[in-house]
Amino acid sequence: MERYGTLLFLLFSSFLDIRKREISIPVTLLFGLAGVVYSVRTGRTMTDYLIPLGIGILILGGSVLTRGQVGMGDGWMLLALGCMLRMEFYIQMACIGVLLAAAYSGVLMLVFRKNRKTEIPLVPFLLLGYVGGMII
Repeated sequence: MERYGTLLFLLFSSFLDIRKREISIPVTLLFGLAGVVYSVRTGRTMTDYLIPLGIGILILGGSVLTRGQVGMGDGWMLLALGCMLRMEFYIQMACIGVLLAAAYSGVLMLVFRKNRKTEIPLVPFLLLGYVGGMII
């Protein structure tokens, strides 16, 4: 249930992030609440939440400090995913996703002569990180 629900959530959110450059906060909040319920029912410990919580808060803080250059929705997305996923899988997904986004940004800058201000959606790369983590 956790795998397919998360996959559907990331697919929907990726579609929205690519098409509209936004993340649905109500859907993300609902997913996060479902993640908390699921985690309580499966007996996850509170320490399993600390690193995902820290990463989500770091991204939210980065959004505030950069006045929106880092997406606030990406921070909420990472917080919601942290509620659902085990810490190890969360870190794996986030690292793969961020590395893929960085590689894509490098290609945009080197090959297509884009600059640092070019916006890219993060959620599709988190989806790729999630799928990659499932395969590994």
